[in-house]
Amino acid sequence: MKKTLLKTSVLVLSGLGLALMAPPCWSQTYAMVQRQQEKAKAATAPQQLRDVLKTLKNRYGVDILFEGGSVERITVAPEQLDFSEKLEKNLDRVLQATGLEYKKVKNGTYLIVESQPAKKISSIDTQPLSNRPADDFARQEAEKSHSLGNLLRRESPQPVLEQTVKGRITDEAGASLPGVSVVVKGTQRGTTSNADGEFELSVPGSSSVLVFSFVGYQSKEMTVGSQTTLAISLLPSDNALEEVVVVGYGSVRKSDLTGSVAQLKMDGTNELPVTSVEQMLQGRVSGVQITQNTGAPGGGISFLVRGANSVTGSNEPLVVIDGYPVESGSTRPNLGNRDGFSDTPGNNALANLNPNDIESVEILKDASATAIYGSRGANGVVLITTKRGQAGKERIEYNFRYDLSQLPRKIGVLNTEDYMAYSNEAYLNSGRDSVFNYLALANSRGDNFNWQDVIYRTSKTQMHQVSVSGGDERLRYMIAANYLSQEGIITNSGFNRGTVRANLDRQVNKRLKVGLNFNGAMSKTTSVPQSTSNGNISGSVVAGAIFSRPLDKPYTDDEELDLALIGNPATLITLSEDDNRDRTVLLNLYAEYEIADGLKFRLNTGVNDRQTLRQTYSPRGTYYGTQNGGQAYQGVSGAFNYLTEYTLSYNKDITDRHRVNAVGGFTWQEWTARGLGITVRQFPNDNLTYHDLQSGNTIEKPATNTQQWALASWLGRVNYSFDNKYLVTFTGRTDGSTRLAPGSKWSFFPSVAVGWNIHNENFMKGLTQISEFKIRASYGMSGNQSIGVGSTNARLNTVSAVADQSIVVGYTQASMANNSLGWERTAQSNLGADISLFDHRLRLGFDYYKKRTTDLLLNLQIPPSTGFTTYATNVGEIENKGLEFELEGRIFRGLFRWDASGNISFNRNKVIHLGELPRMTGSTFGVNNLSQPLHIALPGYPIGSYFGYRIIGVYQTQEEITAGPSDPARPTPGDYKYADLGGPNGVPDGQITADDRTVIGNPYPDYIFGLTNNFSWKNLTLSVLFQGSVGQDIINLNRHQLDAMNRVSSNNVRQEAWDNRWTGPGTSNTYAKPTTFGYPFQGRFTDFIVEDGSFVRLKNITIGYNIPVQKLKFVRSFRVFATGTNLLTFTNYKGYDPEISGKGGNAMTPGVDYGSIPQMKVYSAGFNVGF
Repeated sequence: MKKTLLKTSVLVLSGLGLALMAPPCWSQTYAMVQRQQEKAKAATAPQQLRDVLKTLKNRYGVDILFEGGSVERITVAPEQLDFSEKLEKNLDRVLQATGLEYKKVKNGTYLIVESQPAKKISSIDTQPLSNRPADDFARQEAEKSHSLGNLLRRESPQPVLEQTVKGRITDEAGASLPGVSVVVKGTQRGTTSNADGEFELSVPGSSSVLVFSFVGYQSKEMTVGSQTTLAISLLPSDNALEEVVVVGYGSVRKSDLTGSVAQLKMDGTNELPVTSVEQMLQGRVSGVQITQNTGAPGGGISFLVRGANSVTGSNEPLVVIDGYPVESGSTRPNLGNRDGFSDTPGNNALANLNPNDIESVEILKDASATAIYGSRGANGVVLITTKRGQAGKERIEYNFRYDLSQLPRKIGVLNTEDYMAYSNEAYLNSGRDSVFNYLALANSRGDNFNWQDVIYRTSKTQMHQVSVSGGDERLRYMIAANYLSQEGIITNSGFNRGTVRANLDRQVNKRLKVGLNFNGAMSKTTSVPQSTSNGNISGSVVAGAIFSRPLDKPYTDDEELDLALIGNPATLITLSEDDNRDRTVLLNLYAEYEIADGLKFRLNTGVNDRQTLRQTYSPRGTYYGTQNGGQAYQGVSGAFNYLTEYTLSYNKDITDRHRVNAVGGFTWQEWTARGLGITVRQFPNDNLTYHDLQSGNTIEKPATNTQQWALASWLGRVNYSFDNKYLVTFTGRTDGSTRLAPGSKWSFFPSVAVGWNIHNENFMKGLTQISEFKIRASYGMSGNQSIGVGSTNARLNTVSAVADQSIVVGYTQASMANNSLGWERTAQSNLGADISLFDHRLRLGFDYYKKRTTDLLLNLQIPPSTGFTTYATNVGEIENKGLEFELEGRIFRGLFRWDASGNISFNRNKVIHLGELPRMTGSTFGVNNLSQPLHIALPGYPIGSYFGYRIIGVYQTQEEITAGPSDPARPTPGDYKYADLGGPNGVPDGQITADDRTVIGNPYPDYIFGLTNNFSWKNLTLSVLFQGSVGQDIINLNRHQLDAMNRVSSNNVRQEAWDNRWTGPGTSNTYAKPTTFGYPFQGRFTDFIVEDGSFVRLKNITIGYNIPVQKLKFVRSFRVFATGTNLLTFTNYKGYDPEISGKGGNAMTPGVDYGSIPQMKVYSAGFNVGF
């Protein structure tokens, strides 16, 4: 009933919105009556000509320019104005008998000049108007004044003339300033300066006033006069607080901001070798932890804002692109059997948004900022604003970048000679004869075959982008097309993407503005098997390359792939196929109508459609392909949603002391997701791979998935500023979701924030060094609506049974219903301060926050007598609290510039309680008999903490074993020694059992930081970014096999473990002896493979040069650059890369490195040219 009511409300509001935009069906009849009324009104009394011209200007939404003296004291007779006619006819009527006429100089601009009889035009008038000096023309016109002007007792006007003005804009040190806004005062006519600070603009006449403005600099006005070339110098501004910051459903002045919002301009991103938005943010924003889960092209990324809030739900922030909320993460259903391939889709949802199209990113962090998004704001909100067209001459830009990528480092494993020695020692330690004689060992010397050389390569990437933008005061546009071709560092992997983006802004008249945003993308990701949770090395190319023995080779003597070598990494990268094709369309339309000064109504509507096709094939020679006679999978999925929003905003300085910025509205968003997947086995050959499913003999039942849900919301925010000193913001949103049962669908999410601009107080007037000193405080509530569709309902599963000698399909109830299931709710308090010193040359920011998430969505165990084992309900709490610091400085100004910025963030995550559950464990990985979960949610510890045994050394003698706790693994000297930490009663009991497991690691860092330095000297620029993360632990699951030294038949060994192994009493207390039996570490997860993942990284370094283009007629700017990414990493981590998490998208399985593709070291070069 409520869903129907919501839809009815949407239809009614949609109708009202359309009524404001389009004429109704009875408009013709109304127009006839209105025309007569307007005519009568126009004829009631004489009017000043100035007032009539202003009326026409506003009515038709054009510029009507005139000299003040030319229309003074002129009144027009009661003329029959007809607003249904064209503007030109009304101008003819109103100007008759005044001695004036109009000239249309361009679309939307009319000049009122003095009428001139043709017979009085002298020979000098044959010179084109645009080429005549303004002073000469004015003098001649003054001499030609006719008697009607004298009768009206007015002076001869100086007509307004079109003329072109050029110039160059510099800073106080004479350096060029690109991107400066140049606007004719009182009009919407303008342009911006190019990379060399140059501009060119056509102005209405010599009396025109140009306004020059640029962020961080004082605005400047200059009258054109007779000048045609201007030299403009701007000074640094102390009005940085007048800048605006984008927030949800609007923007506010920085001086009025009460919430915690991070703003990042995306200048120069086309020079960075990144494929997704998140990569651009790494190290640049406080409170934001971004981890690239894999180095695979188009791979997934974990994105946390102020920590993880949910155990089972999503912890990803909401992403809003040009006002359109999109689902962060993947929308693809998990359909069918893809054994041997990645458990997660090979493509990040935001990978189809081209980073080069982004103008700025704002990250909303505290409740005051996020409450406007209600049930989707608990994890933070990322607002992305794309680039738009600007008024001025049409601009064409072309960007090109070429990258070379390499593996940062190899993992040191044994060569053939050491492997033979290891095998002999393992057999001898196990009481068996050695397998390689001295002759074989001698012959193996010099054989340094390394499987990592087989799969890795130096990969190449090309990026091309072309954009066209421009417009005038009525219409602005931008169209951009981008193509990216990226090879992966593993052979036969890659990512190709093409995008097209367009936006259009049309000022229909003075009050109505309409526009659209379009983003279309198509991509193809070619992946290799990686990061599977099964224990076979065939499941991951990366794991296979470091585990495989150096005795084995990828090719036979005939140089053919060795298909008999199951799990041959060369076979995996050559014959296995994993292709993912993605198509995304995001279209957003808006109409904005200014009802009154400062009061605007906005209608926003759009669609977001994403279609995906995934196809995989495992041929013979791979583990699953050999076992199943070839195995193919095809899955198609689609996710479609549409959005309608109605908002009313009010932004006005009521008096000099009172300022109000308010917004309210209603939104409706509806989603539909569908998918179909099928797996086929037993193919006659591997020739056609997944292209010939019908030839397979074994077909699994298709897996299907259909989901639909909707969200309706009422929202509002009021921001009030008194005397630029005292600020208060009230925000609230009510959300209703079809995901929840009746009675629980609606919830309210409020917040309140206050601010105090102390620097504006009288007692601060003498402290001129302080440009800004603001204290902020907020408290509010937001939610997490990532509850599975249908979670509140009892769900059914299909089952098959035999009846009457045939198989019939039926249904069984799979879960219990819970109509009271609701959102996870996060209450957050925030205390912050913003301080700027020395005319804003030094800025400091500080925030302390505390978040408490309640009503966690958990599965509680219930008695088996109910017929079920678990029951979904809301219970439990998680806390995040932390500190954030930011520091920015404009250190040097002049020909040499140095800007620096740094940030550091501390966050502590802790589970408060889990209701009746004492603990929760994550999923198992099943690697080499490692059957126990690696992660746990335990009160007092972070979500997803590592849970296992502690190794306290290596047994040196049998006497030490006898004196220690009993161990069912029956250790001998040279085996690992385990700590006896607990028993059934929680105290050591002299036995090594599962009760001895404890928390052995934390996946989250103690703090993260970033440091950026930007240098420039004349046309040369240099940018350096360092990024770091300190205190997090990583489960190096690769070492569970590499360091075990007990699988001589299949596994290689890490060189460090072999060199430091135990060979007798007192030789090593770190690495055990090699053997030939048993599972690694007796199948136990231990702290031996938990490592410190701290690192400091030279993330980016870019050097660029702006080539002077003054002598190139059609070239506006030309820049060349070179960039290095991930050039240096300082870490003690023993794996490929410390920034890795194979299953980082799940809060209960973070921080695992098992066969994950590492990040790449990238060298880039390119250029940007503007026309």
